[in-house]
Amino acid sequence: MVMITFHELGHFVSAKLLGVAVPEFSIGMGPAIFKHKGKKTLYALRLLPIGGYCRLEGEDEKSDDPEAFTNQKLWKRFIIVASGAIINLLMGFILFMIVIKMMSPIPTNVIGTVDKRSYLAQAGVMTGDKIVSLDGHKIGIFYDIGLYTDKFSEKTENVEVVVKRDGKKYEYNIKPSLSEYTVTYGTEGAEISDTMNGITETSTAEYVKEIPKDIIGTSESSKRYLLGFTPRIEKITAANIIPQAWYYTRFTVKSIFGALRDMISGKTGLENLSGPVGVAGVVDDAVKSGDDTLLNILLIVATLTINLGIFNLLPLPALDGGRLFFMLIELVRGKPVPPEKEGLVHTIGLILLLLLAAIVCYSDIMKLFVK
Repeated sequence: MVMITFHELGHFVSAKLLGVAVPEFSIGMGPAIFKHKGKKTLYALRLLPIGGYCRLEGEDEKSDDPEAFTNQKLWKRFIIVASGAIINLLMGFILFMIVIKMMSPIPTNVIGTVDKRSYLAQAGVMTGDKIVSLDGHKIGIFYDIGLYTDKFSEKTENVEVVVKRDGKKYEYNIKPSLSEYTVTYGTEGAEISDTMNGITETSTAEYVKEIPKDIIGTSESSKRYLLGFTPRIEKITAANIIPQAWYYTRFTVKSIFGALRDMISGKTGLENLSGPVGVAGVVDDAVKSGDDTLLNILLIVATLTINLGIFNLLPLPALDGGRLFFMLIELVRGKPVPPEKEGLVHTIGLILLLLLAAIVCYSDIMKLFVK
């Protein structure tokens, strides 16, 4: 409700500033439990905390009111429709400022140490180098790197790594390094075997807490391809909090578009989507984690509000992006699409979105039973 209220507040404020009539602004859905009639707008708080809405005069129908949405210039309508998603993106950015301050110090895309066994070290990459590009993709934060190294496999050829050193850029073509990690659990600790490119290093880790007896004597192994370095850690200060929040916001946007590409290509199925029930489960897990609960929740909310903003900008019927798409058609044609035809498209789109929401909700509920 909070995220959607801010979204609708974006529409409301921009409409008011641009002189468009707003008959009603509601927080929540369903029967009203509180109403206040302003000069031109009815403000309402409604029973069900599942969203909200900003009703614009002439948004979906013709109107003789000169302040009606449908009678405004194209640029005004475009700003009003886009402002909801923009507020969500701005809200996510502000939340990330809070989150990264709480996370401080954070890993960066500056190399702290290079694993001497890696091809990265063999190529001549050094401690203190700042990774600014990976296979043509701009790198702003440490987690940007993971977006691309997670896709490395035995089939991955050399990748282009661009680093900045002493103000100059250096390009390297580097083969990803194979890292094989095995942990064997014992009564007093864990034996760790770390093999990279055929060279093995071993170490021992002691437990802070007593481990379950049923895993003593067992082993866990993992294998992945990586560059082979550890990041430099940096404290968040007034000087770097804004650029770091920007990079984290950009990283989230890239992650969302990556997930969309995977859905379109078929790599990700409906079972990987979550609705309100699934989100509630994720938040519940964050609360029960016991460690950095507030940080985890704020991180989830920041990600979700950016997700909401991006999703609303997709050119799908019934969404803000669908309305913006029709405005672009109007710009090209020089005249608007007949309201009844546009309305029919949005109605069909809304039915399909509600159907998708029902399927995702059913899937979320079934996952609860599987747990």
